Amino acid sequence: MLERKAGPVSAPPGRQTGLAEAGSALPVDGLVEFALRVARGSSAERVAFHAGYRSVAADPGVDQVEVVTELRRLVLLAETRSAAGGGWTDAREAAEALEPYRGRLTVQARVRFHPRNGYTSVPRLDVHLASASTMQPALDVFVDPIHGPGVPARDAGPPIVGAVVETTFATPATRGVHTLVIHVDNVYLLLATIDLTRMP
Repeated sequence: MLERKAGPVSAPPGRQTGLAEAGSALPVDGLVEFALRVARGSSAERVAFHAGYRSVAADPGVDQVEVVTELRRLVLLAETRSAAGGGWTDAREAAEALEPYRGRLTVQARVRFHPRNGYTSVPRLDVHLASASTMQPALDVFVDPIHGPGVPARDAGPPIVGAVVETTFATPATRGVHTLVIHVDNVYLLLATIDLTRMP
């Protein structure tokens, strides 16, 4: 098991790009070591690292957006293994752990539905990631409804006032500014800006 003393966490050595840009092989230029240093760092250091992947959207219908790039996924995997008292023996083992997430970008958004809609079931949500030249649909969408106060309507559940929407996309070819587009029930849009240039 790789045993390294945790020290101050700095930016990934040598570059600010994600693992997807390195091709099919896990780069050995310090990214695995960086992920381990984050996982074994102080609570404040880990909070600071993950905070860079969270943002508040300008759209009042979107409370928060959280992004998981391949590098952040590697850090999350390292944190999980570290918390369980384990670790990776080498970079190849880390690459194998990351393999199911290769070429994938995960975006989680906490959204609020307009109160006048009065949903008692989750509305249809069509989710896309848009750039200046592309509009790619989500590969997977998982929705966890948020229930509000109030008396359930007859033969219906409690009102649904929002949801946590987790989506997976193919990692964009360019690390620019993208827009998360959520089309709610074919009626209105929820929008959130995602600046991947700031998220290695």
